[in-house]
Amino acid sequence: MFAYLEILRPFNGLMSVFAVFIAAMLVNFFVPYQLLLAFLVVFLISGAGMVINDYFDYDVDKVNRPKRPIPSGRISRDVALAYAIVLFLIANFIVLFLNFYMFILAIFNTVINIAYSWKLKKIVLVGNFTVSWLVASTFLFGSLLKGIITATVLILFLMAFSSNVGREIAKSIEDVKGDMKRKVNSLSTVTNRYFAGWIAVIFILFAIIFSPLPYMFGLLSVKYIYLVIIADIIFAFSCFTIFISPKKSQKMMKIAMFIALIAFLIGTF
Repeated sequence: MFAYLEILRPFNGLMSVFAVFIAAMLVNFFVPYQLLLAFLVVFLISGAGMVINDYFDYDVDKVNRPKRPIPSGRISRDVALAYAIVLFLIANFIVLFLNFYMFILAIFNTVINIAYSWKLKKIVLVGNFTVSWLVASTFLFGSLLKGIITATVLILFLMAFSSNVGREIAKSIEDVKGDMKRKVNSLSTVTNRYFAGWIAVIFILFAIIFSPLPYMFGLLSVKYIYLVIIADIIFAFSCFTIFISPKKSQKMMKIAMFIALIAFLIGTF
């Protein structure tokens, strides 16, 4: 049974839940049962996306990540596909109890998740942009609990999107061996790891540039800027690390993203 939890990558799902919570706090939404439903929807869609991705990524994971549930034989491909479909269906049923805007976004992200794993991830940069949309759109989902998308949430969305594009490109540098075997056209395989690294750095710098805006426009308190500066320093250091160890750079980006999320939350007070 542990394999069925592992394949969901629950940490990623919990991060999506946290993103919805932060966005809801930013728009002053405090209806408990609707929050819980929104949390469940994003967790299930995130998990289903991970499962369907592993289903299509079987050949690559045999090279890059042989211990994952499908390549290790703990879950068959057919069972994984059925598991993903059920999770998607449950999530999109639950969202019916929220509002129309959230329903449309949930359906759209379900389609995008499948399209990404099936075809889009093989297209240079399109795959990176797609998965970054899926990550960043959780903030829009949380904001839509109130039926609006505020300027603060929009800036948070842009920061999350830009930083995640950078992290996805760093991931492609790490996965270049498996991607070349499967003939996946990532930026790293069609150019080289150094060019891909510089493109990743550009997107991380965009996230750093966006970060002071909520404070400059008076949308968040000074507490925000204190914390986001720490995140920006870690982001900046990850830009140097990407040329030495893409794997370590990704971890640093994750830490910076988490600190930035906390900064947005603390900045509301």
